[in-house]
Amino acid sequence: MRLGILEAGRPPAPLDEKHGTYPGMFQDLLRSHLPDGSEVIGYPVIEDGFPRTVTECDAWLITGSAYGVYDDVPFIGRLIDFIQDAHKAGVPMVGICFGHQIIAQALGGQAGKSEKGWGVGAHSYTIRQAPSWMGNASVNDNFDTYVSHQDQVTAVPPGATVLASSDFCNNAMLAIGDKILTLQSHPEMPSAYVGDLYDVRRARIGEEKVDAALTTVAKTSLAPDADRVATWIGAFLTQALES
Repeated sequence: MRLGILEAGRPPAPLDEKHGTYPGMFQDLLRSHLPDGSEVIGYPVIEDGFPRTVTECDAWLITGSAYGVYDDVPFIGRLIDFIQDAHKAGVPMVGICFGHQIIAQALGGQAGKSEKGWGVGAHSYTIRQAPSWMGNASVNDNFDTYVSHQDQVTAVPPGATVLASSDFCNNAMLAIGDKILTLQSHPEMPSAYVGDLYDVRRARIGEEKVDAALTTVAKTSLAPDADRVATWIGAFLTQALES
């Protein structure tokens, strides 16, 4: 499998030097969950570094970003066009946080700032539907992963299925047909990075909310169910390519 990581955002300085890039985090997360011989390639779309065609890779993963889908920056319009073209071509896609939101927006849904404000810390999601690629997961089962977002998918695209939700985020995990999977949470972010990220964003998020979020950060390297979600992503991409 040739998986292209569309880098739509970057860690704030100086965390980038300490923790690396988002494509690097995804490569570490997914390394053992993709087929043997898979290649992971980063594309800095945030700097207009787009692939030449939507079929240059077998599948695409869109990262998180500090931008919103509504921001007037050049790469966002081009990324929406890329998503629509990849969807028409039947190329599998995975979206994470901003990636989740922009895929929904590009394909007829809506995303924007939530009246619930910032979501931070480890959030627990309830599975609403469990396709076969989710293995032994079952409806009403829960999984915990880190979040850092103000925006949410407020209206799902036509044909989308809500796979998981929470009281804070109704549309937290979506499947669009059998080629697209999106998640609001961040399975890729290491615990050490998440703790530093919340500290850096104290002024934006608020002292009280950050302090509460930090109590949920695990002592393990990743969130409690990050590896489980990585298994789902790998299985989803494998099945999407086989179909």
